[in-house]
Amino acid sequence: MEKKESYTEMVNAYAMTQIKNEKFMAEIYAEMILNELLLTRRKEVIVKKIDLALDCKDKRAFLLLTDELKELEKQFGS
Repeated sequence: MEKKESYTEMVNAYAMTQIKNEKFMAEIYAEMILNELLLTRRKEVIVKKIDLALDCKDKRAFLLLTDELKELEKQFGS
C-alpha cells in the first residue's frame, strides 16, 4: 500500500527545505565576507611592509613583498 503525504506535510517539508536553503546561503555569504576581510587585512599588512622596505631602502624586502602582493592579487583578484 502506498502512503501519500497530505498537503500540510508537503507544505511543511517545502518550508523546511526553504529554511535549510536560506541558512546555507547565509553561511556562504558570511564566509565570503570573512574571506574578503581577511584578504583586505593581508593586503594592508603587505602594503605597510612594502612602505617600510621603501623607507629603509631595502630592495630585497621590497621585491619579495611586491611579488607576494602580486601573487595574492593574482589568486584572488584585486
